[in-house]
Amino acid sequence: MQKRRFALVLLSFVFLLTIFFPSSSSAAAADVPAPQPTLLTQVQPLGEVVSAVVLKYSTNIDGASLSTSSFQVQSVLNDVYTDRTVTGVYTNDTGAITNRSTHGKYVVIELDTQDKNASTLTYDATSAVNRINTLNYYISQKKDIVTSKKTAIPASAQTINATNKITPIVDEFQKNTFENKEGFKLNYFTFEPKVESGKTYPLVVFLHGNGERGDGNGVNLLANAGAVTWASPEQQAKHPSFIIAPQSPIDLDHKFIWADEPRNSAVADLVRETALKYPIDTNRIYIVGISQGAMGTWRLLEKNLDLFAAGVPIAGLTNYEKAVNMYAPVEPTHVEVLKNVPIWAFHAADDTTVSPKNSQEMVAAIKAQNGNLIHFTEYEAGIIKPTGHFSWVPALQNQDMIEWLFAQKK
Repeated sequence: MQKRRFALVLLSFVFLLTIFFPSSSSAAAADVPAPQPTLLTQVQPLGEVVSAVVLKYSTNIDGASLSTSSFQVQSVLNDVYTDRTVTGVYTNDTGAITNRSTHGKYVVIELDTQDKNASTLTYDATSAVNRINTLNYYISQKKDIVTSKKTAIPASAQTINATNKITPIVDEFQKNTFENKEGFKLNYFTFEPKVESGKTYPLVVFLHGNGERGDGNGVNLLANAGAVTWASPEQQAKHPSFIIAPQSPIDLDHKFIWADEPRNSAVADLVRETALKYPIDTNRIYIVGISQGAMGTWRLLEKNLDLFAAGVPIAGLTNYEKAVNMYAPVEPTHVEVLKNVPIWAFHAADDTTVSPKNSQEMVAAIKAQNGNLIHFTEYEAGIIKPTGHFSWVPALQNQDMIEWLFAQKK
């Protein structure tokens, strides 16, 4: 009888415990809502990639409870679900990539940027332009994690859909539209440095290649590091400067998008207007262009000797009017005009898209006219990947060139 009474008392005590002290898992499931997801992208030399997913919780998360197997991340493109490779998971209070856990509500899930599905762009061979993919990611929690108060958040079969993104540096560019006197409209993007009263700053003009044409969609900021190189925190700390990045419209009537009209003169007019609008040092306006943008760079330098202090044409040609298979013999009148202009040209010996003869012959012709302000870097065959045409990848990482450019003054 006493044993039975003791058993009943014990059961009653256990029942009361379950009422007043429920399990941590059930409490967490009710108290911690689903996190808010954001995709974090970055522009790498070969284009923009999704580099992380950031989950914002309503409470601090214990970083020690996280591992690379805590979450599954899938990207969806054309209704195809593909796993992304998780390389690191940690917490912090900023939602930025820091590679280590600190106290905070943000869980950062780093992803392998070499994944085949990491890119945010798809090249359309028919129109020869890069298309921006609609970002659609699903995240699921595969293992239990805990809050900083040791409350468990159990694994769940439910998924969280992420479509919004943050792209550092790119998000600091502002979209604008320029219209010249003839009514030609040109979309462009502007980056402004931290300006101090009474000071003036250099201006870098970046001209994209053929694959970055568009209707102001900003793909010219995403498909390579051409514009963001100059706006990066590292470069701005050394050389605070304004950047403008025009985007050519998709117009098949114009084969040479930046070298011919009305685009070429519209860029020059845009630069002049920008120099009046902002505190620009008009003795330090520079132009950098890749491929089709390099063609525009050569021509803009030639036709606007009063405007630019120096230029960097990468993988382009000059005498585009007579080009056959993207090669044209150097026009002597071009040489005469450019021989006293500071220029650093880049090309790859195995560029099969735009022949390196264009740069080689121009540099040789300028030197033959006693032009001593020309620099030329030619990359040996096999160095540039995935194709020899992409010589802007190492060129834009050449710190010697960057220091040289900002040292030039009219």
